[in-house]
Amino acid sequence: MPSWKPITMVPWLALLAGVCAGLGWLALRPFIVTTLVPQLSGRGPALANFEPMVLRAGPDDNSSGGSLTAAGIKADLSFRAKPDGYGGQQKQPVLRLWSADSGDDTPISLLTDTPLLEYMGLPSTMINALVQMVEFDVDNSSPEVLLSQYTGGAHCCALVTIFRENGQGEWQAIDAGAFDGDIFAATEPVPGHGYLLATVDNRFLYRFSSYTGSSAPLQFLALQGEKVVDVGHQPHLRPLFEKDAQRQAQILDNNRGGEVNGLLAGYAASHARAGRIEEAWPVVLQRHDPDSQWGLEYCPNEEYHDHGGECGQESRRHPNFPSALAALLREAGYISEDLVLADKPLEPKP
Repeated sequence: MPSWKPITMVPWLALLAGVCAGLGWLALRPFIVTTLVPQLSGRGPALANFEPMVLRAGPDDNSSGGSLTAAGIKADLSFRAKPDGYGGQQKQPVLRLWSADSGDDTPISLLTDTPLLEYMGLPSTMINALVQMVEFDVDNSSPEVLLSQYTGGAHCCALVTIFRENGQGEWQAIDAGAFDGDIFAATEPVPGHGYLLATVDNRFLYRFSSYTGSSAPLQFLALQGEKVVDVGHQPHLRPLFEKDAQRQAQILDNNRGGEVNGLLAGYAASHARAGRIEEAWPVVLQRHDPDSQWGLEYCPNEEYHDHGGECGQESRRHPNFPSALAALLREAGYISEDLVLADKPLEPKP
């Protein structure tokens, strides 16, 4: 029989052990990152009672930025000077997320430490930004971080980005969109039902009238996984749309001969969310301006018509305003696809 020398097996055993250890780490890493590490750092699987924290930076307050620390995460906001191309400077917000497991006072070095995430915002001529730590997603072990910055410009714009930790323990940026008006933080519109982005539906601005002739309905957006979605159909929000329907009715009643179609669009949308579209639609048919051509042209196979853009293909036209408004309400999820709304008042029976 051949004489085996145990010493010759050692390298192979070491290699096999290394492979097994590597495979074991790959299998256990999701559990370690999402379960064990949060528990050791004091972050539970769901931060149901997490109290939101907000830092606002402007020319008169926190003009150089600042930081928030909670639940093992430190969110640090700073501003980087960049030339604007005209001899002046712009300020670019920079958000960095750091692990703060070892304590809030641990010094951080940009030379030797690596952030969990680094995000460069849009350069602007003004300093106007907001950082919020808030619990958007109860399915992960960390609060989310929201960055809202103001771009400047007429009737514009708050850019909102949400940062969340995914199932692999990696932080990702989710673009929530651009919104009319000043920067804003997430709120809890109905206590006990979670934090949302409470705004107005910008799809109704400029759609059928000028900006001043438009009246947008309320809109509530939630973070679901990696997407920001409209949750206005949820029953617990209906009382808020009831109040908004009253507000829209008052705006319409106060209109004295100005643009009306943009006001009717918001009026119909808020009533649809309140479950009262049948009540609102006769008002649309009776009071709309049939001569206005604003918003009748649209781009086929595109979800929403960009009032200032090109179709990229042959454009089409709705026959009238009620038809165009009904199409928008369906596309935006305010009414069901199978709900038929008349595009002109019913003729009285003889």
